[in-house]
This record gives sequence, C-alpha cells and structure tokens, in this order.
Amino acid sequence: MREYIKESVARLAKKKYSLHGHKAFVVNPFTNDVNFSSILRRIEDLIPEHLMNGFEVIYIGQFKDFHKKGRPFNATFKDGAIYISNDQDDAADLIDDIIHELAHSIEKDEKFNNIIYGDGAVESEFLAKRQSLFHLLDKPTANMVHYLNPEYDKAFDKHLYKDLGYDYLRTAASGLFYSPYAITSLKEYWANGFENYLLGDALKLRDLSPVLFKKITELLETEKEEY
Repeated sequence: MREYIKESVARLAKKKYSLHGHKAFVVNPFTNDVNFSSILRRIEDLIPEHLMNGFEVIYIGQFKDFHKKGRPFNATFKDGAIYISNDQDDAADLIDDIIHELAHSIEKDEKFNNIIYGDGAVESEFLAKRQSLFHLLDKPTANMVHYLNPEYDKAFDKHLYKDLGYDYLRTAASGLFYSPYAITSLKEYWANGFENYLLGDALKLRDLSPVLFKKITELLETEKEEY
C-alpha cells in the first residue's frame, strides 16, 4: 500500500504539511471543510515532539485497509505510516482520529512501550475490568477466556460491537471503561485513554482508570533529553 500511495502523492499532493517535522499528505481531498494546518498545530501543542518518533508520515484519503477488519473504520497505523480517512465530520473528528493513531505509534516505540506496559500494571487494570464486565453483563456473552485475552481478536471485537452492541455496553460498562471501544483490546484501551486524556474528560479517565491515567501523565512529562 505504501508504494501505491507514494505514487499517488507524487501525482496529487499540491500542498505540503508537517507534524513536528514529519510529512503529512492529503491524497484525497477532505469531504468537509477542515483547516488541516490548524489541526496539526493544535496537535503539536498537545503532544511533545520527542514522543513522535514512532511514525514517518501521515496520509489523508481513502485506503483499502479501512475495510479489512470486517467493519469499516476510518484510521489505522501500519508500517510506520498513519492513514486517516478524508471523510471527517468536522475538525474535532479529524483531530481525535490522528491522536488515537499517534497513541498507537507511541506504544510501538520500545522506550515508551516499556513505560506503558513494562511493569504489567496497565494490563492488570485492563483485564480486571474485563472480568468485572463479564460478571456485570445480563446478556449472553462469550466465554471468560476471551475476556482474559488482552490481544485483539476479530471474532470477540465483532461480538462486542454487533452481538452485545455499543449502545448496551455504553451503559453496562460505564463504571469501568471510558467508552465501549476501550474494551476491544489492551492496545485500544491504551489509545482510547490517551486520546481522551488529551481531548475528553481527563478527570473521568483518572477516576475510571487510575493506572492508565498515571502512565499517560508519566509519558507526557518525560523530558526530551531522557530519550
């Protein structure tokens, strides 16, 4: 996919953008009026430059990988590149997609991955919440073994958003997870938390997920010289 996009960029990109020195390209025009430059500057204000070594480039457009997980989605991080859909409701929709994928790029960096997951505390918090959710549900659900697997599982993801449904989970899991998507996997628990720490209700996140909140705070307070 990267080679195809590079060719598309060479043909179509008329204006260059950057995020802390990393190039960003609009391969397909936005479907709504958003100020991409302004959004990138806002993200620079929110996230220190030294946390952005885990990705190489951002591409905005329509990409086939958006449909590979069995349901449409509008952003992904793959092979050092962040891919974001050009179909965004507004600036807020775009900025949370970018920050969510930046969170995934940060956890790919070995130094920061160790801060996030090294002591196992975030995983323990996540799995404890999964277990609590299992016992709270009053609808038929998957076997406990699926709740104790921190990795992404396509079938379990489908069970959460289609069989149980996010509307139901939004209520059932409201005292455990910031949003239903945070239940999906340990990595999504991290990225959802990072996104909402910066853009959502940070105090709510602190109360729901104190270990995750502490890790994000620690990460954002690291100094450039340390890394």
